[in-house]
Amino acid sequence: MLVLGIRYLNGFAVAAHGTREQVEWPPHPARIFMALAAAHYQTGADPAERKALLTLENLGHPPRIHAGGSAPRVNVTSFVPVNDDPAQHVVKQGKVKIHQEIYGTALRRNRQPRTFARAWLESDTVFLCWPDAELPTDIRSALASLCAKVTRIGHSSSLVQMWLAEPAEVASDLPCWMPNADHPTLGLRIVRPGTLDELDRRFELKQRPQLSITQGYARADEAAPVADIPRSVFSPHLLVFMLEPLDSPYRALDLACTLALTERWRKALASYANQLSAEAQHIITGHDPNGQRLERPHLAFLPLPVVGHEHADGHLMGLALALPADLPGALRLEVLQAAGKVAELVLGRLGKWRIEQVLMVRPPVTLRAETWTAYPHGATYWSTVTPFAFDYHPKGKATSSAQAVPEAGPTAPVPSECRKRRAFHQEAASLIADACQRIGLPRPREVIVSHVSAHLGVPPAPAFPRLRRKDDSERRHTHAILVFEQPVVGPVVLGAGRYRGYGLFRPMHMAYE
Repeated sequence: MLVLGIRYLNGFAVAAHGTREQVEWPPHPARIFMALAAAHYQTGADPAERKALLTLENLGHPPRIHAGGSAPRVNVTSFVPVNDDPAQHVVKQGKVKIHQEIYGTALRRNRQPRTFARAWLESDTVFLCWPDAELPTDIRSALASLCAKVTRIGHSSSLVQMWLAEPAEVASDLPCWMPNADHPTLGLRIVRPGTLDELDRRFELKQRPQLSITQGYARADEAAPVADIPRSVFSPHLLVFMLEPLDSPYRALDLACTLALTERWRKALASYANQLSAEAQHIITGHDPNGQRLERPHLAFLPLPVVGHEHADGHLMGLALALPADLPGALRLEVLQAAGKVAELVLGRLGKWRIEQVLMVRPPVTLRAETWTAYPHGATYWSTVTPFAFDYHPKGKATSSAQAVPEAGPTAPVPSECRKRRAFHQEAASLIADACQRIGLPRPREVIVSHVSAHLGVPPAPAFPRLRRKDDSERRHTHAILVFEQPVVGPVVLGAGRYRGYGLFRPMHMAYE
């Protein structure tokens, strides 16, 4: 077994991936390999160390990563000097150019804005493990010597101590990220045979070192098998993101902003999908090559509001992506790559907002996937946090559940208004039950239709903007409660707006913290 240990001496990591504002955590195996290669060349390029690097890149499978969570620091823009420009080191006097240094004048260097993505670490130690790797003694010795020379991983301020560790050193309470090609929740860059030669080639061409081969990873506890219970066509392994204001007149967005937010996020992802496969583009956009609506499941954009307790106000703490459960791992990884490139959303009068994937060990309840999916044990009772939008208008008249129903004796005729209301509720309940079957769930035992949600903090249905059809007509929507005969696993997203954040249900049995 091969184990590499890394200790972040300052208690934080400074490294970006995708954009300058997005923190890379856990550290990518490729970044660690490049740190080893840099130490090798900076200290004399010992042939034994090169042999150790070649052995490392030929292990044949990526490592497990034992790493705690992280909390991103507020990004601060600094103005730093860039490389000297000889044209700026001279001044003109008449027709003669005189170098400034001749006169002892301080050189002027351009300063450009730079942002360094940093994150505080819940545990300052990380371990990379290859359980099946058995290295010869000479290779282990050379690798140990090389690890001792590594002083940073990422930015120059990200100081580390690195060593060849023993298996017993790996803390059992550290979350374990494992290669998972079927249901990855994170894409990490890895090395492959020929990586060191590629770095040599780029150095000779005076190009920045860059490795782009990506492997899907998932937390070991998230990859546990699901019990044999009904589940929806969407994967319970949601990709969860935090939402924070960058430049906005508002401290937080509320549930009424769901449509504007999810539509902008979808367009942002689509703009980064041009380099992806055609199938991945269809999954992101929800349209086929002819521009028609995709009939099979595709990417759903979900709001994550603070609801369900007495102090809940319904503000959006984060967002989530729900992918089809049967999506091949390669396609899922392509969607991950596009999602990782979107660091901010510009929402017009709502301002600019930052989104960043949640990688904390124990995030707030609202930002946990299982809060919304009841994975892996399922839940029987579910209620909407965004209203269910009907595919077509139910017949009958929709009236507020708060309106009083005239009392009638056993022989008294049922008022016409009551009959209309009853017909509406019966048909609406039937449509919602049909929608459950449409996403692979069993038909509920009971559907309760109401203008209000069972979750505290959720606005009533009329407070939400209505979805519009292509002909600009509006769709009706309503809140609802579902009761199933047996527990089901979500996410449960139903109705005409399920890919845009409407029709999102949350389990009612979850404990709120």
